[in-house]
Amino acid sequence: MNILDDDGKIKQLDTLNMLAIEENFADQLAEAQKIGAAADITGIRGRNFAGIAFLGMGGSGFTGDIIKSLLINRSEIPIVVIKGYSLPAYVSRDWLVISLSYSGNTEETLTATEEALKRDCEIIFISSGGSAEKIAQEKRKCIIKIPGGFQPRAASGYLMIPLLVVLNKIGLSSVTEKEIGDAVKLIDVLAKEYNRNIPFKDNPAKQLAAGIGNFLPVIYSFESELSPVAYRWKCQINENSKTPAFFNEFPELNHNETVGWERLKNITKEFVLIYFIDKEAPERINARIKITVELIKYNFADTIEIDIKGKTPIEKVLSTIFLGGIASVYLALLNGVDPTPIDKINTLKTKLAEL
Repeated sequence: MNILDDDGKIKQLDTLNMLAIEENFADQLAEAQKIGAAADITGIRGRNFAGIAFLGMGGSGFTGDIIKSLLINRSEIPIVVIKGYSLPAYVSRDWLVISLSYSGNTEETLTATEEALKRDCEIIFISSGGSAEKIAQEKRKCIIKIPGGFQPRAASGYLMIPLLVVLNKIGLSSVTEKEIGDAVKLIDVLAKEYNRNIPFKDNPAKQLAAGIGNFLPVIYSFESELSPVAYRWKCQINENSKTPAFFNEFPELNHNETVGWERLKNITKEFVLIYFIDKEAPERINARIKITVELIKYNFADTIEIDIKGKTPIEKVLSTIFLGGIASVYLALLNGVDPTPIDKINTLKTKLAEL
């Protein structure tokens, strides 16, 4: 029996139920939409902002990347994502700053947030608690409180969806609640295909994990709302599967990385190329992707094409996040790894705290 079809073995390896969290992604999204609808934005509605700055690291910072990609082509104001301690000089008091920290205690994000407070920026906090909640209460700033108890990477729905709802309510997002609701319905359908109870031969998520196996995945997307999703796949494979992974995007990679796939074939034969294809993408982009894959495929152990599902941008984003997340857990289990612990990150934080 394939280990991914052995529920007893899965439960033995997955000590903190990361697979169940991924399987219940649709429920998380639906609850997150309700949280956003209930958020109190009395002090923000009707304001005009010169720009939006997302502050966040890791799984929280990824939320900023995704929302920026969904809004950037329709936004009349600049949108930036800050992943670090410093707030750029151009972020001034007429900007909206969104402080993203799932734990509420991310030191880089809190440091940048303190600088935003000094500049008298309007701030929306989104967190499960911690210092972020205390600061929001003390400074009388809007806070979107989300459920705790998850790894930040497993709470992407709670971090992303309430913000999209709130930004739409204040006129800064074109992603509607109906579009979000339709996306949740799509995820619910896909969950029935990816569930652990669906055998390997009929389960695309299990098959994707097996396709990666013990190879090092290189994930290619193209400049669009799917580019940060491909980066998300890399991060989920890193954290859940405890596996190195790399990411790049078209067309930029054609101006450098494509040439790199000439030497070291004895090493790159241990890599697998995963690339996104959206049939609704510009014809020129899809042609570029197909030609590039033909040029470099012999440097890899295998190539895997991911056919993007969904009609609207938010459907495409959420469906692809879902596939990557659950496949990364299956990959961990396939290789006998507990997907939840992140020992090296915790050790790093402990050593930094000792300084």
